[in-house]
Amino acid sequence: MSIQLQVVLADYAVTHDGKVMMAGAGWTQVGPGPFASSLAFMAKVPWDMADRRIVITAELVDEDGRAVLINGSPLALEIAFEVRRPDGVKPGSDIDQNVAVQIPPINLEPGRTYEWRVSVDGRNNRDWNRVFHVRD
Repeated sequence: MSIQLQVVLADYAVTHDGKVMMAGAGWTQVGPGPFASSLAFMAKVPWDMADRRIVITAELVDEDGRAVLINGSPLALEIAFEVRRPDGVKPGSDIDQNVAVQIPPINLEPGRTYEWRVSVDGRNNRDWNRVFHVRD
């Protein structure tokens, strides 16, 4: 089986008590000028994937697929986690795992389109990617 994943761009997102709290969520246009943002990942992990390491990777690229460099390094996130089978949950059930990552303010070139390319354990799914445009 494979993970079901929803990815949301937000101004701010945190997790608390297993839930994601977001402000300014779901945007596709930003700026111009420096902006802070968050990526919220809401995963449903299949029962048979419990108790093993899972890695979500998100890489920011421009409209030509080139890595966005910040201070000379690609802007990329790697989030590793492991879920346990909760007591009292029916065997075979999906297990919720929510993660939010705050991205410090960045200043991207106005008039350009960017994309967070997301993969889980090296497997890509276009539905997980998030495209946004920086206003002129």
